[in-house]
Amino acid sequence: MHSEQFKFCVDILPAVSRTFAINIRILKGDLHKSVLCAYLFCRIVDTAEDSEHLSYEQRAELLESYKEIFAKSTFDPGSIRDWLTNWGELDATVAEYRLIANLQTVVEVFTQLPAPVRLIVQACVVEMADGMSATVTRKHQLGEKLFTLANMADLENYCHYVAGTVGKMLTDLFVFYLPEFPANHAEKLRTLGPAFALGLQMTNIIKDCHSDYLRGWCYLPADLMLSHGVEPSDFFKPAFRRPAQSTLNDLIKKTAGCLDDAFEYTLTIPSSQPRLRLFNLLSLFFAIRTLRLAWDNPALLNGKVRVKISRFEVYSIMAQTSICVRSDTLLRKLYERTAKMIPR
Repeated sequence: MHSEQFKFCVDILPAVSRTFAINIRILKGDLHKSVLCAYLFCRIVDTAEDSEHLSYEQRAELLESYKEIFAKSTFDPGSIRDWLTNWGELDATVAEYRLIANLQTVVEVFTQLPAPVRLIVQACVVEMADGMSATVTRKHQLGEKLFTLANMADLENYCHYVAGTVGKMLTDLFVFYLPEFPANHAEKLRTLGPAFALGLQMTNIIKDCHSDYLRGWCYLPADLMLSHGVEPSDFFKPAFRRPAQSTLNDLIKKTAGCLDDAFEYTLTIPSSQPRLRLFNLLSLFFAIRTLRLAWDNPALLNGKVRVKISRFEVYSIMAQTSICVRSDTLLRKLYERTAKMIPR
């Protein structure tokens, strides 16, 4: 492993995501390197989708060409250079753009990993980039109109590309690196994995709904809003606070149900793998605590206060899950105590 290249990957991670840096550093060995590289590759997809200084057409083109880089069995440095050229001048003071400028560095670390691992990760990146390209193309066609999702199926489809692809990849990596994992347990992980990914992404959508709306994006299902008597275009207007809050509460309840499945997913991982359990537990407990804050909270709708768990709560979750990680009984009590404030 090239030490300088690997050091770049480790150092850039907390700059592009403090939360996932906490999770990923729990892992060790090749699983750590695999998840680290995979996250950085996926973060580049997110950045391409969110780069507002680029037109939606440019974003779609970047995502399509990025997908092509990962669709090949080997990485072509020339293709990577051409792709970087299409970004134009990248602001090195922005961590995400510094990551993009060093894509080749991450690739050099990634190519040292086992071939089956590379196939798992590349399939995830290709599918995610494809889905995000379709999303920004749809937004481009809408022009200045608000981007909306028609219904829950539409939302779940979007979440699949953003998070479900990652969830499937992680499950496949866990199974690959744990060859002693019973086949029926692996199947249970694959069954519950989509709900885990959906729960995490819907939590993000709920907490960021106001800021997304200001950018012209609304990921809340339109039919759910309409069932409460509010149009998507009116959702954040003061006159519609009550139906809007009811809409969000309904979505929070559904999301909490997905996180219940995520908890069962985590308990399926053997207690002899505490690091792997903790990797999942932290994301799960961060999400369920966020939903508790979001429940019936007007701050979600006025945008004045960001709904976010405190640093103290982060450390508290880390401490409590670490203590309970090997005991299914203690973990279940901890989860039930944390989640009980959200109606089902």
